[in-house]
Amino acid sequence: MFDSIYEFLAKFGYSHPIHPPQVHIPIGLVISSLVFIYIAVIFKRRNLEQTVPYCTILAFIWIFPTMLFGYMDWQHFYAGAWLFPIKVKLAAAVFLTVLLLLAIMVAHRRGAASKTAVTIYTLCFLSVAVLGYFGGQLVYGVKGVSASITYSTGRKIFATNCSVCHPNGTNVIMPDLPLKESSKLARFETFFAFVRDPKLPDGKAGPMPAFPPWMISDDGAEELYEFIIHELVK
Repeated sequence: MFDSIYEFLAKFGYSHPIHPPQVHIPIGLVISSLVFIYIAVIFKRRNLEQTVPYCTILAFIWIFPTMLFGYMDWQHFYAGAWLFPIKVKLAAAVFLTVLLLLAIMVAHRRGAASKTAVTIYTLCFLSVAVLGYFGGQLVYGVKGVSASITYSTGRKIFATNCSVCHPNGTNVIMPDLPLKESSKLARFETFFAFVRDPKLPDGKAGPMPAFPPWMISDDGAEELYEFIIHELVK
């Protein structure tokens, strides 16, 4: 659905998810709101108290494109798979959106330094902490997999593109088809064809997305294969 956007960005050398660079904006604004309001309350800094609602409004505005980019990455890189970190991030993002709206309303009626507003700012911070933690799990979900320096390139490719759905060679989406036992690993040519055009054993399209050359190059696919068979499946 959004492949043309990613293909366009790839022409300029950008083949990464587009959600992570955007997510720092609302998260940074939420953290700023919390820091400013605590300083304002403790040290009676009226100017910082006035700044907080504007930070909250900007965070509320920017969270919508951030969620859109997250949805695009989810569909493109994870084929819309309902992974546990994805479920938590979706719930936390909705919760944060509601909290930001409440924070704006409460600050307008009772003031940003009111106890209710400060409590909401604190909950917003906790929400972004949850989002950051599970976002990290999506990126670094390959915990526990060791690799020698020989296969470091393949390990990085695996961590970026494969580890969430295939941690330690398993398959969290279709547990009965673990990566470690896949017949596609018998030969590189078979593995390479599968990476470019993945199919289920019955020949039908499955949940795994295809990885075109601008996502995983031919050389990268070979590095990935070497890592999987020598370090992950052994």
